[in-house]
Amino acid sequence: MQLKGLKIGFGFTGSYCVFDQVFPQLQNLVDAGAEVVPVVSYQVAVTDSRYGTAKDFLKRMKDITGKEAIQTMSDAETLNKYEKPLDIFVIAPCTGNSLSKLADGATDTPVLMMAKELFRNNKPVLLGIATNDGLSISAKSIAALLNTKHIYFVPFGQDNVKDKPNSLVSVFPLMIPSVLQALNKEQLQPILEKF
Repeated sequence: MQLKGLKIGFGFTGSYCVFDQVFPQLQNLVDAGAEVVPVVSYQVAVTDSRYGTAKDFLKRMKDITGKEAIQTMSDAETLNKYEKPLDIFVIAPCTGNSLSKLADGATDTPVLMMAKELFRNNKPVLLGIATNDGLSISAKSIAALLNTKHIYFVPFGQDNVKDKPNSLVSVFPLMIPSVLQALNKEQLQPILEKF
């Protein structure tokens, strides 16, 4: 129970194709003793895709964590004010869109608002990226965030160099070690992994 007593926010943004890799990590955090609060972007809350329905994703989050996912800006903004504050906030999967907004300081979704709450309180935000343009247009956002205080990454690499050479995805099974390092204000190394 290496995470016993910790309260972890877990934000989902719209890289639906890796949800099947991320949900086991959500379960692992709960199994390690953490209290986990799911948070979703507006799109995750309503979008059905070939990877599953929004309703099923939200149910799965609740089944794993025992909590309804936070789906509004006001709930995201007030969580730390009226309950035990989060110790860390994980965004996984974190899309190129969310990377760009984080790098620019935008807070227009519940997930980004929650990240802002953690920054305000000098707490770590851990990013598990999944973006088809990580080595193209999103590269500048990743570079900016690598140099931003209180932001850490689940190590990542190119997941499909033949068909999608610009795509970057985190190695999600490294979630718990990444959380532990981020809580110690350290980046888990090596940050670049081979798939």
